[in-house]
Amino acid sequence: MKHGIVIVLLSCLAGVAYANPVVFDPIGSVAFIVVLGSAVAIEAGIGTLLLLFWGIEPTPVYIALIVGNLVIYFAVFLPFFESTSILWMAEAVIVGFDAVLIKMITFYDTFCGDEFRPIKWRYTVVIAAVGNLVSYYVGIAMNG
Repeated sequence: MKHGIVIVLLSCLAGVAYANPVVFDPIGSVAFIVVLGSAVAIEAGIGTLLLLFWGIEPTPVYIALIVGNLVIYFAVFLPFFESTSILWMAEAVIVGFDAVLIKMITFYDTFCGDEFRPIKWRYTVVIAAVGNLVSYYVGIAMNG
């Protein structure tokens, strides 16, 4: 019951936040952090849930996807988007980087469960695309 109350309170906080995770705005940094954190957490959660079909360990993969997505966002997405200003192209590049991240994660035994089956590239791209699409719409919905 306590977890439900915390989730509802955080959802309400996120619902009133106004930020755009595509454009970094240091003035609205709290709202930016809430929106970006929500989008990254949901993207990592969806990726982890989909990877469960291949027998991964959920907790380490979820943490690795969060850290990896944040690194990709700040090191690749923001500089690339600032230089091109074409959102769909930047999102496509991010899907590619996310697919590489997912494939790299599956190479390490720490992330693979006892029933792990190797994942093909096409599935990593699909998982990255689905996660990215949902996190994009979370950012749009929270942006107002």
